[in-house]
Amino acid sequence: MESRGWTDGGGAWEWRRRLLAWEESVSQCTSLLQNVVLQDHIIDRWRWILNPIHGYSVKGTYSYLTASGIYSECGLSVDLWKKQVPLKVFVFVWRLLRNRIPTKDNLLRRRINSLDNTSCTGGCGSSETANHLLIHCVFFGMVWHRIYQWLGISFIVPASASDHLHHFGHPAGIPRSSHSFVTVIWMADVWVISKERNNKIFNQKIDTLDI
Repeated sequence: MESRGWTDGGGAWEWRRRLLAWEESVSQCTSLLQNVVLQDHIIDRWRWILNPIHGYSVKGTYSYLTASGIYSECGLSVDLWKKQVPLKVFVFVWRLLRNRIPTKDNLLRRRINSLDNTSCTGGCGSSETANHLLIHCVFFGMVWHRIYQWLGISFIVPASASDHLHHFGHPAGIPRSSHSFVTVIWMADVWVISKERNNKIFNQKIDTLDI
């Protein structure tokens, strides 16, 4: 490609047929390659952005994924309030990330619920907290697995909902222009899980969550 010319208008960008509308974004590659210079005498190598000197390590990656405070309040506000979703979903997610939704552990803390009624609505046997219900529950978590498959991503599930939103909404390998899109998917998913949870409690609805 370099020998044919990969700058704008170069021979590397000549095609056998006319590009379809969704293929025309390939022109963005010209800007990515603009400052790339190939050097025959230098061997290619991988570079781990989190640690360019020592390279990749499982320990370093785990520390990054589990670091507390990685999702700042400022970043949280920016990610939430600019999305084109219904206001009630905004409010729900805002309350979720502050542990203010009426899960059974919160109802117990407010003395609305009894100690013998704290099991997860999904029937997994664990205590129902916001992080467990919407992220880690075996039953409701099937929705997340289907979404991971749909998006074609591998995902290490963090402990908290805020960290989950941060990592899910900023996936590696997906253009920045798509980050808003996947964040909306995250918000829609937790909203749907919450609605299904309420249906199971108040309407005795049993759903297999086959999607």
